[in-house]
Amino acid sequence: MNPARPWLQSRLQLAVLLAAVFVANFVETQLEEAFKPSGTYALGYRVAQAFHEIEGGWNFTGAARADRAMVAGYALAYFALFPVLLVGTAVAAWRRPTAGPLRVFSLAIALNYLLALPFFLLLPVPERWAFPGAKATLMSDLLSTKLIELVRPISGLDNCFPSMHVALSCQVVLLAYWSRSRWRHSLACLGGLVMLSTFFLGIHWMPDMVMGVATAGLSFGLAVQWNLRWYGEGRPGRSGHVGPAPRPRPGSRSPWRTAIPFAFPRPAAGKLVFISYRREGGSRLARVVQMELERRGYPCFLDVDDLGAEHFDERLLQEIERAPNLVLVLAPGSLDRCRQPDDWLRREISHALRHGRNIVPLLAEGFHYPPLEELPAELHSLPRLNGVVYSHEYFGAAFDKLEGFLRRE
Repeated sequence: MNPARPWLQSRLQLAVLLAAVFVANFVETQLEEAFKPSGTYALGYRVAQAFHEIEGGWNFTGAARADRAMVAGYALAYFALFPVLLVGTAVAAWRRPTAGPLRVFSLAIALNYLLALPFFLLLPVPERWAFPGAKATLMSDLLSTKLIELVRPISGLDNCFPSMHVALSCQVVLLAYWSRSRWRHSLACLGGLVMLSTFFLGIHWMPDMVMGVATAGLSFGLAVQWNLRWYGEGRPGRSGHVGPAPRPRPGSRSPWRTAIPFAFPRPAAGKLVFISYRREGGSRLARVVQMELERRGYPCFLDVDDLGAEHFDERLLQEIERAPNLVLVLAPGSLDRCRQPDDWLRREISHALRHGRNIVPLLAEGFHYPPLEELPAELHSLPRLNGVVYSHEYFGAAFDKLEGFLRRE
């Protein structure tokens, strides 16, 4: 196994990474405010003067007469819409069929913060309204002076270069387009509104915004490459699922080759679906499931094809842990031997339940669940799972429904 793969593999690990970034930002802001040398303020004001001259000496003296409704709209975008976009994107990425989109989003934000941190520490640029030469007003103060205090614990007064509001809004938009979200155009408009609000409210300089876009693009690109080369997951297909990077055609250039002087190890091909079945009565349908799901872009693990010479029991349980989904093929009599402690179908189902896999039962014609008292205790939740009734006559509709359950729609 690639030594990098156990890290950032699960959604929980990725959520912890996101939380760690925001905690680190909070701690860094508090420590910076408490221990920053006085000389850094003079440096920051010289940089602000340079930004003011780069912008052509824009004068914001008349900004205080702006329409209050417009000010309220931009304040809403800056203080409320921005966190909603971040949390909503993280939740939507969590709900995708694989951890790929959440991994890209988490890595991009972590890398973005690491790129911005040296500037925060070594190049403390004050916000536009705090630089007297700009003659700017903090527009949100026209509504309430307490609004800006809401973000001060995580956004220092002189930590505005690069703009993290702009950078993280770009991350949301980039992920939406990379993952082919159906809401990508709407998210682009909302993200653009947040970016514009940073300028209208008198908080950020134009160089802050440009640098925010640049760091977002660089960190997102690195996150996508890391996700591809270390975890084997490429861009989601048009159906919305994420699969491993395409294998090269015979004679074509391998997608793992790179001109970068340092090499990434090639990951093993990932499987999105583990197919569990009892060979007596279920093997043919299991083969049909494998062929149809792989035709739709869902790589499947089927024991008769994918098991090597190693101990099959350990390998089967490892593959269940790796695949986010388990399709359970249930033909008449499939559960009859599940009361036996060493029954392998029972072990596969129990292992998937313990590890929180997305289990989708596929019920063959003639299958009926036995009474609960005939099932072992760890399988009592099995009949309550949403399943798909397989029908040869309505083949396409059955697999459309199965694919929907794999995408957790």
